[in-house]
Formats: sequence, structure tokens, C-alpha cells
Amino acid sequence: MRQRNFFRWTASGMLCAGAAFLLGCANTLERYADETALTIQQPAAQTQALDIPKRFFDELLAPKWQHNGIGIINDQATFLKMWDLYTIERTALPPSIDFDTYALLFVYDPVYYNLVSIRGLNVWRGIANPIVERTNWTLSIEGDKKMREIRQKEGQTLPEPKVNVAFLQIPRNRPGKPGVTAVLVEGHQQPEESLVIPVPAGE
Repeated sequence: MRQRNFFRWTASGMLCAGAAFLLGCANTLERYADETALTIQQPAAQTQALDIPKRFFDELLAPKWQHNGIGIINDQATFLKMWDLYTIERTALPPSIDFDTYALLFVYDPVYYNLVSIRGLNVWRGIANPIVERTNWTLSIEGDKKMREIRQKEGQTLPEPKVNVAFLQIPRNRPGKPGVTAVLVEGHQQPEESLVIPVPAGE
């Protein structure tokens, strides 16, 4: 049961929130904001972090869905590509995700290996700003350089570079069901640098 729900974000007990955290870039993000979409501040529930081979983000996930370690997985086929990489070294069935209703938000550190978690979600008129917590390590994503040299000399298989990725299902905006229209990925304190990843509407 837990595996089935471990990317799930629930909207029960949601609180309406002020838009102060995004007012500075409202003009920049105007085309993505929708007065009928979701506006909340809420802790994230039932989130999960997994170690995922970084080549999924470098080679298999289209650039339009990600920027600098944050983005969304938009469909089941792409999700299963990621899951296949995750399960190369383990056996686990993929969780059930309704991609018609939800998109899968992800966050990771693209520079170093750090543990990441999504602690909450602020959404203003559909524009989501995740609250992210991470460790402050400076560990190489490729692993310890000396150990890699030793393994290479001994002819051992080198471990694949991985990143710790936090996941959270976010509801798509759809008729009669307020949801997320876009994810804010950088520059929310500097409007001219703001960048969002649009979340396609649900059915």
C-alpha cells in the first residue's frame, strides 16, 4: 500500500494563502497564472526520495520539462523509463500514478550528491513554488574519485553516477478542479530571471 501512494500529495486541509511570495514576478509569470487555479500553502505529505541514475535527466528527459535540477515528469512512458533505470540494481514495482490528473514534480541537486526532500508546496494562482530541504554535502555525483580509479585499475564495473531525487505528485489544473499550471524553478526574487515550467492541463 505504501509503495502505491509514495509520490502522492494530498490536498486535504489546504489553506488559502496570500500571494506575497510571488507578487514580485507576477508580471513575468502573467501568462501562466490563472485566478481559477489552485492557491495554497501546505506541507507536503507522502513524498519520497530515490537515488536515480543522472543519465535519465541528461539523456532521456526532454529539456522542456526540467531546468537546473527541478522539473516534472509528464507522462507514464517517461516515468517508466526512469523506473527501469532505478530498478536496474533492485526489484520494485512502479507506483500507480494517474498522469491524466497529476504530474510528477521532482527536485535534485545537479552539482553534488545531496539528500533532498520536498517539505511543502506554495501555489499562487496555479504557479507552484516547492519548499525544498537538502543536505549541504560536497560529494561528487560520480562518487569518490580515488575509489573509481582503484576499481578501474582492477577491472571492476564503475557505479553509475546517481542523484538523490525527491518526488511529489501535483494536481493538474482542469475544469472544475483547481490545480497547478506551472512550476517556478528559479529567480522568484528577481522577476527578470524568473523561469517556469508549464504543467499541461488535465482532462
